[in-house]
Amino acid sequence: MCGIIGCVAEEPVAGILLEGLRRVEYRGYDSAGMATISGARLRVKKGAGRVVEIEERLGLSSLKGNIGIAHTRWATHGGVSDKNAHPHASCRESVAVIHNGIIENYLPLKKALTSKGHRFKSETDTEVIAHLIEAEYARVKDPLKATSAATKKLKGQYAIAVMFQDRPDVIVGARKDAPLIVGVGDGKMFLASDVLAFIEHTDRTIFLENFEVVELTRNGAKIVGPNGKEVRRKPTQVAWELSDISKTDYAHYTLKEINEQPQTVVGASVQEAGRVAEFAKMVKRAKSLFITASGTSYHAGLLMKFRLNKEAGLRCDVVVAGELREHAGFLGKGAAVVVLSQSGETADVMEAVKIAKKSGAKILSIVNAAGSSLARESDVVLLLNCGPEVGVAATKSFTAQVVVANLVVDAVLGKKRTNGFKELGEAVRVALETEKQILGLVKSYWDRPDFYFVARGYESPVAMEGALKLKELSYVHAEGMPASELKHGTLALIEKGTPVVVINPSGDAHADSLSSAEELKARGAEVIGVSDTNDSVYKHFVQVPKVQAKFMPIVEVIPLQLLAYHFAVARRNDPDYPRNLAKSVTVK
Repeated sequence: MCGIIGCVAEEPVAGILLEGLRRVEYRGYDSAGMATISGARLRVKKGAGRVVEIEERLGLSSLKGNIGIAHTRWATHGGVSDKNAHPHASCRESVAVIHNGIIENYLPLKKALTSKGHRFKSETDTEVIAHLIEAEYARVKDPLKATSAATKKLKGQYAIAVMFQDRPDVIVGARKDAPLIVGVGDGKMFLASDVLAFIEHTDRTIFLENFEVVELTRNGAKIVGPNGKEVRRKPTQVAWELSDISKTDYAHYTLKEINEQPQTVVGASVQEAGRVAEFAKMVKRAKSLFITASGTSYHAGLLMKFRLNKEAGLRCDVVVAGELREHAGFLGKGAAVVVLSQSGETADVMEAVKIAKKSGAKILSIVNAAGSSLARESDVVLLLNCGPEVGVAATKSFTAQVVVANLVVDAVLGKKRTNGFKELGEAVRVALETEKQILGLVKSYWDRPDFYFVARGYESPVAMEGALKLKELSYVHAEGMPASELKHGTLALIEKGTPVVVINPSGDAHADSLSSAEELKARGAEVIGVSDTNDSVYKHFVQVPKVQAKFMPIVEVIPLQLLAYHFAVARRNDPDYPRNLAKSVTVK
């Protein structure tokens, strides 16, 4: 879950790399570093902290050279420290490596290398790669061949970029189960884990496949497959990544992205002609149907399941991506797996896709990144069209997923067209006007140690999502659950002053949810109602507009996102970069 960028150009690259680091910092932000080559010398600067802090302290942008690699880290092996930051150099500092992923066999490799005289400076698994490549390069004197030979000894996941001190014209990259993308510019070439790293310079990309190795010079890229033969692949022009990722007038990306939702829910409704019908047809024909996702996307999947079960009469199971392996016996020819993801690179999700494809199931994806690994592995793809989401906590991608899922379910039900998106966009705009009320709630409850979110039926996943957002951003213990589950344990935790959010739109479950709210109130809870209709049981009432029942989760989640954001700010947390988390979880 790290950010990688490399560049070889006709001009100094430090400034280009620094800007790239800032753009991919959402992928990991506990340390960062940069390496360049100039004057026949490899120079490395790195340290623990955010990119802006390291730039102020070490002056990354002062590094000279027309070739360089840079990295932002999310720690896996080895603590957060200067020595564990990337890049990592080999013994003689003739090779420098940056890496995203986990090397599962690094300990035996490290032991073997140490026995041959190699000396290690860090606690990371990554440093093993630098030493392996140095050893191979001493033997073959070819950067591409040396990297290819070294990676054949690695077990686990990796996306790497490598520089060689005596070859100041070449960057070599390799990948397995972690994203790595070539950017094709004019007089400069890029290697990155994310298109956003170089999008200011080029929108022409080549997506590397598993076990491929690439050699970059300023004039082009040479790709070699696992069989040693050259692979020729034309660049693809990306589109959505060109969206503005500046914060404009907002204090944080998270708040900006929350406020973009009046537009993004409408954008999500615009799909390629016939693609939704094709997707729905495969859902209807599936002998066995699963929905799989992780985190926030899992909650969107639960909403999709509810409608498929109740309205379409289709039996389907929603499984957390990391657990799909346990259900592999029900996957096979005729099965379909609907996969929801923002990044399309999440390790658990991609492992689930691998298992499903191996079993013979079709992969139907709902994803934001058009060129992602998930999109490329899918039989049918529907895009979220909501632009880059920089804030680690998913906001606009969740509501976009709900929109696209509803398009699919409506098509399954035989509805030729889903209407009301312009009205939905306006309703989201109205829901954003609850911010003043949310600030009042934050003032009342910002120091509470526990928060609960409850709902019934179709709204239950919204309660789960509200709790997840609060945990992610504010570090407050929060639980979300069906209201019917309160009396099966959780009610014992309710005491005087405990805040409980009851998501309760008018409809079939409204009266039952009011009864649960009364139970909570009787035990001292302070009930916060989120609904289109008020009731005396609520100590606080947050009114959301009434929309079609299938779209209610979209307007209900808006005040919950605002609650989590403002809680974080009140508790002096950075809502864009919550501790211990990263946006794209590309390691298992």
